[in-house]
Amino acid sequence: MLRPGQLRRSGRRSIWWVLACSTAAAIALTACASNQPTTTATVALLTWGLSSTPATLFAPTNFSAPDSAIMGLIQDNLLVYTGDGKLVPSLAQSWNAPDDTTYVYTLRSGAKFSDGNAVTPADVIFSLQLQTDPKYGSQESTLFGNVNSVTASGNNITVKLKQPDTLWKWLPTHMGFYIYEQKDVTANLASYGTPQHPPIGSGPYMVKEFVSDSHITLARNPNYWGTKPIFDSVVFQIIPDDNTRLLAMQHGDIQGAWNPPPAAFDQWTAAATISNMPAYIWRGLTLDMQDPPFDDIHVRRALYYATDRAGIAQGITAGKAKASTALDDPALFGGILPDATVTSGYASIATFPFDITKAKAELALSKVPNGFNFTLNVPAGSARASAISQSIKQTWAQIGVNVTLNVMPGGPRFQVILDHGPHLGVQVIGNLPDVPDATELLWLYFKGDQAVKNGNNSSNLKDSQIDTLIQQALTETNPTKAATLDLQIQQLASQQVPIIPILWENNQVAIKKGWTVGPINAFSWSHSFVEAIHTS
Repeated sequence: MLRPGQLRRSGRRSIWWVLACSTAAAIALTACASNQPTTTATVALLTWGLSSTPATLFAPTNFSAPDSAIMGLIQDNLLVYTGDGKLVPSLAQSWNAPDDTTYVYTLRSGAKFSDGNAVTPADVIFSLQLQTDPKYGSQESTLFGNVNSVTASGNNITVKLKQPDTLWKWLPTHMGFYIYEQKDVTANLASYGTPQHPPIGSGPYMVKEFVSDSHITLARNPNYWGTKPIFDSVVFQIIPDDNTRLLAMQHGDIQGAWNPPPAAFDQWTAAATISNMPAYIWRGLTLDMQDPPFDDIHVRRALYYATDRAGIAQGITAGKAKASTALDDPALFGGILPDATVTSGYASIATFPFDITKAKAELALSKVPNGFNFTLNVPAGSARASAISQSIKQTWAQIGVNVTLNVMPGGPRFQVILDHGPHLGVQVIGNLPDVPDATELLWLYFKGDQAVKNGNNSSNLKDSQIDTLIQQALTETNPTKAATLDLQIQQLASQQVPIIPILWENNQVAIKKGWTVGPINAFSWSHSFVEAIHTS
């Protein structure tokens, strides 16, 4: 998700970006604020290197930030972000909020799907129901649980919420609220978004070919209402091997890729222009507080002391990340609270700096003073998760905690978390805000109502005081008060050690020499990222 730049209240997830790898995209869709498309010079082809084939190109069944960069070229949203972070109309030509629980979106006249059929209010309602109706089993449904009803009158779509919700204003930009053609989805639900039935959308591109483990080719959507995209075609070439992907960049076979591997960062820098993209990704561990021996505070503190956060941050990101002390990157509070207030607030968060001697002493106070063995599930294909897991395996062994690494496919590994069965133990997590709101990650990871099936609270933290503060932050309309609550929540949660924060990082994009990328916004990865690419 959650998963940058500016806060919701001044104007990133679920997300939930989890899982296996970190990646994001940035875009500039300033033309979306206009009712009339403009003309731009075009380039024949953009070829982009990917490390793996998307599970599907259908957001409800593939809640993946990396893959949303592809989906966002095919699907459109009611609203989108510009590259500088402004919220502007897209399929909704305008919107307003008559009160704290009512939002009205006026659908743009004349918008069509790539098959030529009109985008209708019924399609918008259906697309939201994909998240709110349990029969669809969407992986993003948690974010949309506050929706009470959605109705249409003419071209006006009204969303009524159960209670005020500071997250909602941003969710019409989210990958969970892509607009799908109802009749196409319902007729092909079992295979929707797969090579057998690629999705139909109203975005700037449409799927021409989808071949697993080979490539995905997109062509311009001739019915797109907005600005004509700069590239005639976009090809996503599946290149799992890091070295092969680097060679493709060096030889000009691809013009872009996400997140060059740290071990080869110098070679990538020589072959391409590397741009840093805001993302505010959090990486760390959750500890199941109901699962022995992790139910013992001394065990949780010992493991925190035995985690070399600074070493991991330096080692696995070539110095592009910083050791974290909490879920939210402090930059999320920029423009909301004074810097001194944020600094003071984070200084009050309980931390346990890397110290093996202190780790041993803390474990000696626990019910397992001589250590213990456990198995950690590691998502295959995630270099970051693998490196974090290898590091803790090495340092935790020094205090008698022996970790067996169970490498498994990313999707099934994530499903273990979503299923929320007993004995979650330790989970290695990578996530980013879905919206520019510091409350979101705190809600997803610390609130008791998320310690359930399809929830993200894999530490099973259940604290009535923290729950009350999170609920207040979720419904607080005053930005300063909400941000102050967010700091307090992190301070209180840290005392119980439900998580071991490891690092905060942004993303990098490698682009052909001579090309540039920008402007960049941390929350625009789920839109048409290619509009941020400049070829001259």
